[in-house]
Amino acid sequence: MKSVIFYCGDGNSLVNFRLELIKLFIRNRFKVYAFGPYIKDHNLTKLSKLGVVYESTFMERKNVNPLSFLNNILSLRRKIRKIKPDFIFSYTHKPVVVGAFAAAFIKQTKIISLITGTGHLFDDHNFKVKFRKFFGLLVFKAALFVSYKVIFQNPDNQKLFLSLGLVSKQKSYLVNGSGVDLDLFSFSRIPEDEFIFLCLARLIKSKGLIELAKIAKLIKQDFPNVRFLIGGEEDFHEDGISLNEIRYQWPSKYGIEYIGYVDDPLAVMRMCSVYVLLSYNEGTPRSVLEAMSVGRPIITTDVSGCRETVIHKKNGYLVPVKNVDEAAEYFRKIIHDDIATMGQESRRFCKSKYDVHNVNREIFNILEINAR
Repeated sequence: MKSVIFYCGDGNSLVNFRLELIKLFIRNRFKVYAFGPYIKDHNLTKLSKLGVVYESTFMERKNVNPLSFLNNILSLRRKIRKIKPDFIFSYTHKPVVVGAFAAAFIKQTKIISLITGTGHLFDDHNFKVKFRKFFGLLVFKAALFVSYKVIFQNPDNQKLFLSLGLVSKQKSYLVNGSGVDLDLFSFSRIPEDEFIFLCLARLIKSKGLIELAKIAKLIKQDFPNVRFLIGGEEDFHEDGISLNEIRYQWPSKYGIEYIGYVDDPLAVMRMCSVYVLLSYNEGTPRSVLEAMSVGRPIITTDVSGCRETVIHKKNGYLVPVKNVDEAAEYFRKIIHDDIATMGQESRRFCKSKYDVHNVNREIFNILEINAR
């Protein structure tokens, strides 16, 4: 029986982002194994019911300690040798590198590296960060060299990696994000009783949350009844924003309402009028795809990953990154727009480009698997 290992930095992402791909492997008679940290009980139950063999593995996503890194590689290599999978499918930066090195030169295992974005690897704010970037790019290049196929989620990231010589054109492929389940995130009408801007994101600066807060303050001066909601988990990263600051200071300072971590994004998306993500860069933002599928206009930044999701002035607006005043003008404009029509365009665009089943079939084509 053929088998595949999914390797990730957050076990919950297997259910949140890869569940339909996992199901497609199972339908095609693959035994599916999954390794990753931090999985919640209800997500573990979902995987178990599908027959996925999940094993919790230790990984510090933000720790670049060489000994810890080597230990991750050796531990995973032992598992790969025992299972002898046909594929190891790794995604997000550290799992891509660890997965590639762990499976390198194991003949029967083909290494699939999914690049979900550039993250902080390409930051260069100071010498320490520049050195880490230089070292990180060398490691990344080696990992992608031993990979069988490298899959990107937006053309900007693909062009960047090719221009830096991190991956060869021959093994580089492009898909439309991770896709979205159009049936699960079904279309719903926009409520008319109040106007709500919503953003769901990790509580870090690079998601554009500080810019969003400043925009909220400006908008509420003219439209005091318009609401701004932020949901997401605290992220203990150098780029992180204090949960206490957002929860206790932002409501009075900016007029932002913090709604906590959202287990059910569908429910909260259905109550909003416009979905917002002012990120500095993305692979393809899953939350935006879900909001599009539900039928919500989008305001997002004109940066890699995000710009792929909006046809400017049709299903929303692309705004300049980190430019509060100019972006605020589009927030003011959309309050007066026909958001019902814009939301319908979002759904139509999402259906044509981001249907998860089409995306997954394309991944199978890349892997040269004849999907049943």
